[in-house]
Amino acid sequence: MNEHEKEDRLPAVTLGHFVMKVQDVAASYSFYIGLGLRAFGSFPGTAIVEMRGGTHLLLLEKGDDQAAALRNSQNGQRPDFSSEKIDLMIAGRTKADLESYRVGLIGKGYSPSAIADGELYGHHYFSMQDPDGNGISFYTSHCSDKPV
Repeated sequence: MNEHEKEDRLPAVTLGHFVMKVQDVAASYSFYIGLGLRAFGSFPGTAIVEMRGGTHLLLLEKGDDQAAALRNSQNGQRPDFSSEKIDLMIAGRTKADLESYRVGLIGKGYSPSAIADGELYGHHYFSMQDPDGNGISFYTSHCSDKPV
C-alpha cells in the first residue's frame, strides 16, 4: 500500500463514548435528540444518543452508582461555562450552514447565542446550555475531504 492509499483510509480510531452526568436523564435525552443526535436507547439511570461517526453520548443520572464511579472532570477547549462542556461540529462548513442549523434550533424552542464574531481556529461557532447548565458549543466543520 502506497502513502497516498494510506492517507485516504479512515482514521484508525474514533471517539467511542463521551459521558455526561445529568440531573434528569429523560429531559437531557429529549434535549440532545432535538439537536439532531440519533436516539439510541434509554435505560434505568442512563440514555444513549449517537452522533455522526458513531460516537455515543452517554447520559448518566447524577447520584447513580455508575455515575458516582466516574471522577469529576472539566471538558472542552474553552472555559465559557463553569460546569461540563461539550463541543459539537455540524456537517456544514460555512457560516451560512451554521446559521441555518441555529435558526432550526430556535424554531424548536432552543435558545442559542448569536454566532460569534470572527473565527476560532477556522471555525464559526455559537453556544448554548443544556438542561443541566452544561455548555455546548456548535462549530462549523473543517474536517478534511478524506473519509472520517
